[in-house]
Parts: sequence; C-alpha cells; structure tokens
Amino acid sequence: MKNKLFLIICTALINALLLNEIKTLTTTSSELFIYGTVSLENGDEFTGQIRWGNEEIFWFDFFNSSKPDNDYLDYLSDDELDIVSDCNRGKKNSLFGNVSMNWGDCSHTHSFAAQFGDIKNIKIRSNNKVTVTLKNGDAFKLKGGSNDIGATVQIHDAEIGLLKFDWKDIENVEFKETPAVLSNYFGDPLYGVVHTEQGSYTGYLQWDHDERVTLDELNGEYEDGDLDIQFGNIKSIEKVWGGSEVTLNSGRMFELDGTNDVDKSNRGIIVNMPGQGRVDIDWDEFEKIEFTAVPNQKGIHYRDFNGDEKLEGTIHTKAGTKLKGQIVYDLDEAYQLEMLNGMDDDIEYFIPFANVKKITRKGRRHTVVTTTGGQTLELDDKVDVDENNDGLLVFMSSNSDDATYVPWDDIESIDFN
Repeated sequence: MKNKLFLIICTALINALLLNEIKTLTTTSSELFIYGTVSLENGDEFTGQIRWGNEEIFWFDFFNSSKPDNDYLDYLSDDELDIVSDCNRGKKNSLFGNVSMNWGDCSHTHSFAAQFGDIKNIKIRSNNKVTVTLKNGDAFKLKGGSNDIGATVQIHDAEIGLLKFDWKDIENVEFKETPAVLSNYFGDPLYGVVHTEQGSYTGYLQWDHDERVTLDELNGEYEDGDLDIQFGNIKSIEKVWGGSEVTLNSGRMFELDGTNDVDKSNRGIIVNMPGQGRVDIDWDEFEKIEFTAVPNQKGIHYRDFNGDEKLEGTIHTKAGTKLKGQIVYDLDEAYQLEMLNGMDDDIEYFIPFANVKKITRKGRRHTVVTTTGGQTLELDDKVDVDENNDGLLVFMSSNSDDATYVPWDDIESIDFN
C-alpha cells in the first residue's frame, strides 16, 4: 500500500513537472502576442491578450484602413496640383524635363497599413471611423478600407476568460507591453517554410490570410465527409490537382478539396518575416507549406517597434539634382512604419520603410528595391513602385513649410537614412 501511494505521489510530481515544462514552452514567446486594455462605452475596462476579429493576433500583424484626407497636397503649388491631378496617360507634363508621365489615380486617397506594435491606441469614432495614435503621439483619422474597421474584438481577461465585444460597444483600445507569461491563449504561432515556383520563404505563417495559430482550423471536404483539422496537428500541406494533400504530425494523409482553405479559391499564404516585412503568395505560385517549431531567437516585444520615426534620405533626380531631408513618399508615406508595396509576379511584398535602404527606378513600370538586409527586389504593379506614384515631397530644412515636390517620373533613385 505504501509503495502504491509512493508511486502515485511520484507520478503526480512528474506530471506536474511535465505540465510546467509544457506551460513554459508554450509561453516562451508570449511577448509577441497583442496585449492591452479594451475600454467600453459603458465605462468598463478589460485587460489581456487581444485578437482583432478572427485574424490579427501578433504585434507584427497589420492594422489596415484608408486615409480619407491628404494634408500633404497643401504643400503643392497650383501647377504641381495640376500635374498630380492629370490622369491622362502619357501626357508630357514633367517639372524636371519633357518626359512622359502617367497619373492613374486622381482620388489621392491612400491606404493605411501599420503593424500593431507601432500603435499606441485606437479610438473608435463611429461604425467606420477611427483615430489611430502612434507611440510618438502622432494621430491618423482613418475611415473604412478593410474588415479591421467594424471588427469584433476578442480579449482574454485573466480573471474572466474570453470576451468578445461588438465594434459599436468599444470606445478605445490601448496597447501595452505583453507579460512574459500569459495565463490564457488563442494558440501558438504557426511557423515554417513556404515553397513556391520562385523560391522558399521562412517565417510566421498565415494560411488563407486568416489562420495563424495552432488552434485555428483547416476546413476541407474528404471522400468520407468534412474534416476540420487544427493547424497544430498538421505537418505539411501540398497543392495537388483540385485541392491539397494534408499530412498530419502522425503521418496520416488526407486529400481535401471543396473549400477556400484547400483549393484555388484560397486567398493566399502570407509569410511574416519580422524586421524584413511580409510576402503574400498567390495560390497559383504556391507549391507546399511545411510547419516547424518557432526557432530559438530573440523575442519580439511591443517595445521593439519604433517605426513612428519620420522618413529621411536623399533623392537623386534624372537631371542630376540631389535633394536631402525629410521625405514624404508617394505624397503619403512619411513614417518608417509605413509599407512599400509591390509585386514580383504572383508574390506581393509589403516592406516597412524602416527596412528599405535604396529605391532605384527602372523604366515606367518597374522599381528596384534594396533592403537593409541586402536583398534586391524588382517590383511592379503597385502605385508605390510604378508610374502611378504621386511623387515625393522633401523638406530640406527645419521650416515645415519649406517643401520641394519631385514628380515620380523625374526621380532616378532614393537613398534612405
């Protein structure tokens, strides 16, 4: 009897140690999860781990919206406004030479995309309007533009558990440093390598733009019925004719189709590479994804995001002029946290300007981007990198009214500090 009791006690102690080890492993990287306080219209407040809708959950995830107003147009003369507003293809209308220009978008409304780690708080103003304040106190009044506006906000309160709040009930969300250990989880991050026709990309993964943690599910139709498989149980997914071959960690294999998780209606596979940006891989380009453990590396913390610093650098024009100072890119992006967006075939790149070292124009529709990590990319098909770019402003002195406008077609290259 004593031996049996001793065995039970030892087993309990071993199990407790194992559970503690599992908890430690699970929470090692908890600092990368979004954390903060949700304040409601009725005055109640709840603090904990946050998930924006059923999607964004990490500090490197993007909050997306639109900028309805563009105050930088105020720095342009009437002649410069005429140039920017000229949507006629091929009109000769350059300030630095008689060169063909092409302004495809006359609305001058621009998208807003920032990693949650660069945001101090989000104040809800109406069903489709918010004020986003950066860590340095600068604020953007935004309107619509994505499903991030109007989303249900989920939060794990340490005492209560999971809460879901309708947009109309929320007054403000204030972001804070994430504790080293969280008592509640939405699941661990998905990490691994995506193989494409152009090469392979390794990082934090988003499947079909949505699923990004181990408790999220892959949905598909199997010959014997529907399957809902947690991503934490999946080893790999490979594209096959009409669907996907899914291999589990146990080695079991299923060929699935019939949903946007596993067939050509998939919206794309995103690979987040903190410190470099992200790629969005179209299904046509996708070949296979392999899930692995997150490697032991420096943690990702809220305090590590400092993209609220202004863009600075030197503009080199085709006429040989050099303009050095604070830069507003595409008459819109003025902060290092904002994204340079461009296509390489069916792969879309989103690179924070903090990670852009040099931009060199290559004809009307292509731009060569050199990153701070030494990568060279030839991008096209987005306004940041083709002839539809609205041009740049450069402030060459401390006088905020002293701005020089440079049309995109007059630019040779840009070196960022």
